[in-house]
Amino acid sequence: MSDGVYDAAVIGGGPAGSTVARLLASWGYDIVVIAPDGRERARAETIPPSSRRLFRLLDIVDRIDLAGFYRTAGNTSWWGSDAPRVENYSDGPGYQVIRGEFDRLLLHMACEAGARVCRQKVRDVEIGDGATLRLGSGTAIRARFVIDASGRTGLLARQGLRVPEPDFRTVAICGYWHCAGHTSHTLIESYRDGWAWSVPVSETRRFVTVMIDVKTTGMVRGQGVAFTYRTELDKTRAFRELLAASRLEGTPWACDASLYHASSYAGPNYLLAGDAGSAVDPLSSFGVKKAMMSAWLAAAVVNTCLRNCGMSAAALDYFNERERQVFDDQMRQTTAHFRAVAADEPHPFWTQRTAKESFYTEAELSSAFDKLKHASTIKLRRAPCVHKRKVARVDGREIIFGEALTAPGLPDSVEYLGGVHLGTLVEMAEGFSEVPDLFAAYNRTCPEVGLPNFLSALSVLVAKGVLRNEEAML
Repeated sequence: MSDGVYDAAVIGGGPAGSTVARLLASWGYDIVVIAPDGRERARAETIPPSSRRLFRLLDIVDRIDLAGFYRTAGNTSWWGSDAPRVENYSDGPGYQVIRGEFDRLLLHMACEAGARVCRQKVRDVEIGDGATLRLGSGTAIRARFVIDASGRTGLLARQGLRVPEPDFRTVAICGYWHCAGHTSHTLIESYRDGWAWSVPVSETRRFVTVMIDVKTTGMVRGQGVAFTYRTELDKTRAFRELLAASRLEGTPWACDASLYHASSYAGPNYLLAGDAGSAVDPLSSFGVKKAMMSAWLAAAVVNTCLRNCGMSAAALDYFNERERQVFDDQMRQTTAHFRAVAADEPHPFWTQRTAKESFYTEAELSSAFDKLKHASTIKLRRAPCVHKRKVARVDGREIIFGEALTAPGLPDSVEYLGGVHLGTLVEMAEGFSEVPDLFAAYNRTCPEVGLPNFLSALSVLVAKGVLRNEEAML
């Protein structure tokens, strides 16, 4: 640190903040993390097995394994149906974590890498020639770059950058239950005017949440959080049965779970990483992975800006566009899930959450998927309309210029679908005659994705004419 100026100041010590701080500190930068001790209730989250490749990339997979987090084998859902849909992970277990414990581990690793931690609150942030952060004590921290990773608090994001999603105003009511002998699966159930979600954190303890909209959910007002929580759980089918012999631990609490994005995720001297920039629906089980992926990209962008000022504008533009893509991609998936319930439950809770437009239709996707499913072999070839263009991309710790594919059926802004990198999939597709082999090869090359997401992305490429199955034409 020269002249009392840090290379970067990180606001927030959650998954995004600790990850970007650890990476930059390990690369030799002077980093300070402003992470005041909080009193937020400890919620639980699922980290799917697809995150393991990211953990390996960050060189923390051994530490995660040694932490002893509860392992999960898959998901069970009652989504728009009384019949359960069971999905067992085929690529190893995932993790069920209490966020407070997980966050402390990541922040400890950031400290081990050399990041300094400041336990004060940030009063305000001024962006100019670098950044100045004024703390509650009256002191100031100066840095060449500031990364807002303060989650929903969004200390910098709320200065005119946050854009709420008006149709996704959601309140989560949460509690822990003693549930001996229950499955390790994440459980999800939709009901007429809301949905419930549960994560086990041990053999005998579950985190159970109901997601409601105070304007559209049919609820009795003025009776308190605990009454509303139990009333909503009584509306469920499977959850009501599962919890009948269980015991609620302590008092349930409510928190905002509404969705939002940012008008801009990056600018000179600042980035919005993780939930500070955008929040996706917990239905995706993508929250922690999204935050850490955002942090990894933020570290590469800051490294590029500090070492190669000639690439700064391109690096910041790339971060801004990539974060926008991630949010839009998750919104497409979320609205598709809600649309499946709305078809049978035309309640405002569901119908108002289905309006997000996509560049493909469900009918197109279903048709292409059916053709791939019934093909004995595949012979995928890119269409003549597919060309290459020059774009920014990540190369190790830096943002550089490289080539990407462009096609009339795909908006230039769409690089990923469901975490699947479309350009890489198109490049690889021609070398395989079986979809399972292509799936396995993709996951060896890129950050791992689940089979449903992979098949959806491949189906979209076929539906939009980017890839053609010539085997089906014979």
